[in-house]
Amino acid sequence: MIVRIAQYPLKERLLFGIASSGAILLAQQVLTWLVHGRLTFLLISASLPLMTVLFGAWSGALLLAIGLAYGALWMQPVGSLAVQTGDDRAVLLAYAVVGAFLVAAGQQLAKVARRAGRAEAASQDAAERLLQVEREARHRFDVALNSAGVPFFILTPIVRDGVVAELRWEYLNEAAARLFDQPAAVVIGTSTSYVRPMGWDSDVLLERLAPLAERAGRDAFDVRIQGDLGEQWFHVVAASLGGAVVAWFGDVTPRVRAEQALSEADRRKDEFLATLAHELRNPLAPIRQVAEILEQPRLTEERTQWCVKVLRRQSAAMALLLDDLLDVSRITRGALTLRKEVVALREVIDEAIEIARPIVEGKAHELVVRPPARPLHIEADRLRLAQVLGNLLTNAAKYTPPGGRIELAARADDAEIVLSVEDNGIGIEPDKLSAIFSMFSQINPDHHRDGGLGIGLALSKSLIELHGGRLTASSAGKNRGSCFSIHLAAECRVAAAPAPARDTPAVALAKRCILVVDDNIDAADALTAVLELEGHEVRTVYSGEEAIDVLNHYSPEVVLLDLGLPGMSGIDVARRIRATPATKDVTLIAITGWGQPQDRERTAEAGFDFHFTKPVDVVQLNEAIEWPGPTVRPEGTPEAH
Repeated sequence: MIVRIAQYPLKERLLFGIASSGAILLAQQVLTWLVHGRLTFLLISASLPLMTVLFGAWSGALLLAIGLAYGALWMQPVGSLAVQTGDDRAVLLAYAVVGAFLVAAGQQLAKVARRAGRAEAASQDAAERLLQVEREARHRFDVALNSAGVPFFILTPIVRDGVVAELRWEYLNEAAARLFDQPAAVVIGTSTSYVRPMGWDSDVLLERLAPLAERAGRDAFDVRIQGDLGEQWFHVVAASLGGAVVAWFGDVTPRVRAEQALSEADRRKDEFLATLAHELRNPLAPIRQVAEILEQPRLTEERTQWCVKVLRRQSAAMALLLDDLLDVSRITRGALTLRKEVVALREVIDEAIEIARPIVEGKAHELVVRPPARPLHIEADRLRLAQVLGNLLTNAAKYTPPGGRIELAARADDAEIVLSVEDNGIGIEPDKLSAIFSMFSQINPDHHRDGGLGIGLALSKSLIELHGGRLTASSAGKNRGSCFSIHLAAECRVAAAPAPARDTPAVALAKRCILVVDDNIDAADALTAVLELEGHEVRTVYSGEEAIDVLNHYSPEVVLLDLGLPGMSGIDVARRIRATPATKDVTLIAITGWGQPQDRERTAEAGFDFHFTKPVDVVQLNEAIEWPGPTVRPEGTPEAH
């Protein structure tokens, strides 16, 4: 107790010393009053070791001297320091000797207390350092496991009847905690039978990890789960650790999917090579047979012409096949470039129809064409766009039973231009719809005769993406037809530049209702006269405001509009015309003195179909006025233009 007190700070020791000394003196005074004893001063000796330990030898010596003086005062004669009797002197001497001994003992005890204090302080310091080292080691352990980003667990066994019946979550890092729907603090201490990541099988965990809790060893295996993110794969590496099990759960889903993709690509490659061999043998067989026929003597002219047609037809088929393969190679290498030009969308449609005509007519399909409601020109690679649209028509014809219906439609709005090919053929199953644009994928691989190489749609998709657009597909399901759509950005639309003037034979022009708008009265009247001589019905106004008023009660098919009008400009008039439902589909022709590229961009944005600079070539103007409107193929005819 004294050793412990000696380690107190000075303030606490001082308070304790004063309190203990006061208590002893009070007890001594009480005894003196009660018995008037001369030896009660000896009680002071009880505090000598304590005072010496607390404050040093000087305090013990001072207290001893005070005790001697106090004792002398209470001996005969009372109140005097002179002690006359021999017995009293002997008592004082004994007190002095014993007191000196107690002071010396207290000094030694103080030394022991200081050494014990230093030892205890060193022990506490070592314990704190050890605790700090343990905390730092645990912190480094947590940081290392959390920074790994791989789920890590420590599991301890729950033994029943000498057998590991369950496993308990003992520790998990941050990556592991994210696999649970609950906080880590809730998971730790629970059983794998009741708390585990979504989709995990507790029986698999117990079967593979329980043996490691019973004996030293390690194991590695893959676990397949079906969680919120779909199918996932984890590679588990586990080992024994003092009766527990430590395990890493690495997410190998990307690797497994890559392996599956490689396997699928390898399978498609094999199918592609088999299909390629089939597609090449098809034209090679008749070519070889025709070569043998041409070697025969007495070959008739009719038979020779037939052989030539077969050779041309089959060699053309091989050329198309090779062209597709070369296009795919160029796109893959980034070597394919588009040759863009201003082209009429209707011309692209006509070229695509010509590409698909043989198979459409051969299978007696009904082809319905719905061109845009008004002339539409775009900046695109005419050949490639017609190639894609022709491929969609050909596919529709291939996968539609004979006598089916195919519809080709075009529409345009402020957001995009859409070309769609819809059929009532075999359709596409929902689970296969997302894969049809993949390389070597076939819509119907069970029918190699119609299946092709499986690169047509992938090639078409890439060509449309090079145009800044997208190719989409939809189907209601098997045997319910399908629809493929080309989506082009509205920005690719332009106002058509005039075609080069050429001599053309006079033909009868269809009568049109035309509105001429020009603030130059002579120019407007002269143009009106020319158009009336062509047989058209013409109304003429000389300002934008008049044009808007006339359109309230007059419905023209064509509007010839000057741009530099006073007040409301031609651009503003055009926008009003396109915004009005009754006039939004009229053919809108700009006639202006402005002919720079930026001027044509402005007219295209305003909705003009054609852009002519003054003076206008009459032949070109007639071609624009004669632009065909939407038509539907009549029953029994192969196509509509």
